[in-house]
Amino acid sequence: MLLTSAAEFGIDLGQHAGLGDAATPLLDALLPLLAVLMVFGMPIVIVLAVLRYRAQRQKSINDMVLKLADKGQPIPPELFLEPGRKRKSDVSSGLSLVGAGLGLMGFFWFAGAESAIGIGFIPLMIGVGQLIAWKIEQARKDG
Repeated sequence: MLLTSAAEFGIDLGQHAGLGDAATPLLDALLPLLAVLMVFGMPIVIVLAVLRYRAQRQKSINDMVLKLADKGQPIPPELFLEPGRKRKSDVSSGLSLVGAGLGLMGFFWFAGAESAIGIGFIPLMIGVGQLIAWKIEQARKDG
């Protein structure tokens, strides 16, 4: 059910804000607009925050390099490397996806939605594919 008015939230905004009954239609019209802006605006805000963080981080690295160069100190090449996370192995990812697929299938079976059990086959088969790819890579390394 989609809520379209402040009254459906149980909030009487006109009485508390001192605006009277004239503000209620305006607030009822703005509530769906606010909801849409929040849903579509939040990803944009998150992306902008990440980009700002990366720009500030790069600026601080550049400032450090300039200070080291001014002092005649050697500049470590590690400063220019991106901090990388260790990549998860194919076995770990494959087993996680197999487990997620089996979990979805079990969930739908126990929930009585047998027609939706097929949804669990998607992550299950992706996980099986990753496990097969891992096995082929192991065979190439050993052979």
